[in-house]
Amino acid sequence: MNHLMSVRSLRLTCTLVGGLIAGCLLIPLASAATPVEVVAPGPDIPTLQSMRGVTPPDPSGTEGGRKVDLMGDFVLNRDAAIRLGKAMFWDQDFGSDGFTACASCHYHAGVDHRISNQLNPGQAHTNANVASLFSKPFIAPNIPGDVPSYTTLSGGKGGPNYTLKKADFPTHVLADPLDRNSAIVYSSDDVVGSQGVFEANYVRPRQPRFDRCTPQTDALFAVGKTSVRRSTGRNAPTVINAAFNVRNFWDGRANNVFNGFSPFGNRDPDAAIFVTTERNPVATKVRLALNDASAASQAVGPPGSPVEMSCGGRTFADIGRRMLDSLALSHQRIASNDSVLSSIAVRRPSYRDLIKAAFHPRLWNAAQPVSLGGVDYAQIEANFPLFFGLAIQLYESTLVSDQTPLDAYLQGNTQAMDAQQIEGMNLFTGKGKCVACHAGPELTNAATRLRLEPRERIERMVMADNLVTLYDNGFYNTGVRPTEEDLALGGSDAWGNPLSFTRQYNTLLQGLSVPDPFEVDVCKFEAPLSPAIPCDATLKPNVGFRDSIDGAFKTPTLRNIALTGPYFHNGSRSTLKQVVEFYNRGGDRRGQDASNTSGFDHPSVNQHNASNLDPDMTALNLTPSEIDALVKFMEVGLTDPRVAWEQAPFDHPSLTIAQGEVGDENAVTVRPVDASSTTPRAKDLEIMLNAVGATGRRPSDGPLMPFASDLK
Repeated sequence: MNHLMSVRSLRLTCTLVGGLIAGCLLIPLASAATPVEVVAPGPDIPTLQSMRGVTPPDPSGTEGGRKVDLMGDFVLNRDAAIRLGKAMFWDQDFGSDGFTACASCHYHAGVDHRISNQLNPGQAHTNANVASLFSKPFIAPNIPGDVPSYTTLSGGKGGPNYTLKKADFPTHVLADPLDRNSAIVYSSDDVVGSQGVFEANYVRPRQPRFDRCTPQTDALFAVGKTSVRRSTGRNAPTVINAAFNVRNFWDGRANNVFNGFSPFGNRDPDAAIFVTTERNPVATKVRLALNDASAASQAVGPPGSPVEMSCGGRTFADIGRRMLDSLALSHQRIASNDSVLSSIAVRRPSYRDLIKAAFHPRLWNAAQPVSLGGVDYAQIEANFPLFFGLAIQLYESTLVSDQTPLDAYLQGNTQAMDAQQIEGMNLFTGKGKCVACHAGPELTNAATRLRLEPRERIERMVMADNLVTLYDNGFYNTGVRPTEEDLALGGSDAWGNPLSFTRQYNTLLQGLSVPDPFEVDVCKFEAPLSPAIPCDATLKPNVGFRDSIDGAFKTPTLRNIALTGPYFHNGSRSTLKQVVEFYNRGGDRRGQDASNTSGFDHPSVNQHNASNLDPDMTALNLTPSEIDALVKFMEVGLTDPRVAWEQAPFDHPSLTIAQGEVGDENAVTVRPVDASSTTPRAKDLEIMLNAVGATGRRPSDGPLMPFASDLK
């Protein structure tokens, strides 16, 4: 696979010879926080590549200090592990309520398509006083906002159990759509997230399907005094092609290194797995660090989340204790021609049997228990997050959408796209500047390129305010909302470590240690530390350099983007046209390039930036016909028909999901079992997704449709 690695190429003037970069005239830049002259962009470097033949890497790394790899040391049978992963991903019994699966938030082209009870008030807001208020207006210090209305755009009440309407989008509306600083007609920081579980505290497993939990009064996610399902604070990204990402989740907290226990890689001091040897049948606790396994790190997050799938306080070993002897997908239907699960469609094995068929015995064969948090568990229970993470990593590694019209076109089929789509593709790589962030076969800078060129995970460039900065490649602040509403990559983990590689780099420069392994090659920087040619690789930025991390989100893939709305981390756009209109005006930050709502004063990390804006966020001046062409290219050219028709490998078992609660935002029906409870919960409005086999959806059902088509 021939990658052209200079993705942020609009800042370079280069000569291409035979598809390789023969020479680039790098712009000499001053040190951090020094204004520099910005040179006009040179010719675009084509960076779109076909996905055909591209596969996610198998994880490898260390276990207790010795080198290990996925197939040699963990997985006994790849097909069995994929079967296990698909079953685990779609099985509703993994939720504490016996109802909520991983797939509940990723069932439609890898995302959540529900429209009721999806709103979150913006709980990531840095101001705790407003983080729990629904329908908050645009608020930013010293910058005029709108008149508070505390309703949805359509005039609805919004909040818990509200059903979204077409007229509620976009959630930021301007008097002049081409002027980001024109009067705000409407704006809200509410997030279209994903509903998960009711608030409750874990007590213990209760066989065979539910956990025993104590319901809690939910002061936020409730209609009247009746609790409804809680909703996440960010929109659910697609799991299709997610195995390519160097990090996962919008803020990158799903680490590239899988520790077999939690999403946080080396950051988690308690993370470990338990292994036996031929000489020692007693399980020993060892540290694990598997690289290129962010999908595994991501997978082990939601099952323990008290918002997404779990009662508060449930551990993964508790999940294993309940699920090991449960039959796979026991309450769901599997199509007889399921591309992965057909062999268990009739006679369902237990998860214990599936694990033993997929993983080496040293990970589950100990006769004596092990201790976790002072509680004894069987080795197979203690290692349950290891099995869960690696099995889902392998399953998601099969979810590669490489049969789009764009893939065919790039491989020589000039008839694969029509003239309008080709025009849109040229706008995508040219005037529209989309390729600056959405490059490579995966159409995201956060994926394979950073794996193949790990020294480019930290970049240095000229920002929109004409100052130089360092940042994490593949994570950008595009001014969707004021940075104070969600720091994203600018946040920290539970142990106080910055999520950002760049901020850890500053710690390294101080001679201190950091949890994430990474290398930095200053000669790869787009904005060099010195004008000297050749570059001096021993140069280092000054300690305390400026970074542009706050409010930066992982660049999502644009493959199948027509089917994965609503868009952005906050779900604020319902159509691709609304997305393109956002970029056409240069985003939604308020203020000027040097001082705007993308800025954030962050004293704890010594960052006092008036702007954190990506430099490509400028007005594009696209005409209406160009907007239509760009949208059509993304809608048609980037959609894999197998995804749209749920054909193998995108087929799935049946799934029952909650489409909000019975009732509306004003009143809900109480669950009969809670009729006399002091903590009543609302009754779910259930919808059933039929099992789909390898041949895909029935013609009478039609293909999957865009998010906006579900809105009224």
